[in-house]
Amino acid sequence: MYKIFQVIITVSIVLVVYLLMIVIMPVVVEMSLTANATMNASSNMSQYPGASEGLIAAPWILWFVPAVIGMIVVFLILRSD
Repeated sequence: MYKIFQVIITVSIVLVVYLLMIVIMPVVVEMSLTANATMNASSNMSQYPGASEGLIAAPWILWFVPAVIGMIVVFLILRSD
């Protein structure tokens, strides 16, 4: 029974993190787009293949981080004795 409560707490923490990310994500997207535009304007981005795409993809990558961490924690909870 104790494992069920730990899984419920983990899932609820992940949901709270996603609710916070809904509020914060527009700022992160704007910062990444601004950084991308600044780097494209100030330096030669052709020397670094994938740098521009990485900056633009960073918010999408960040969106999956809480779910992956939550799945790992649930796996570890269920595997424990």
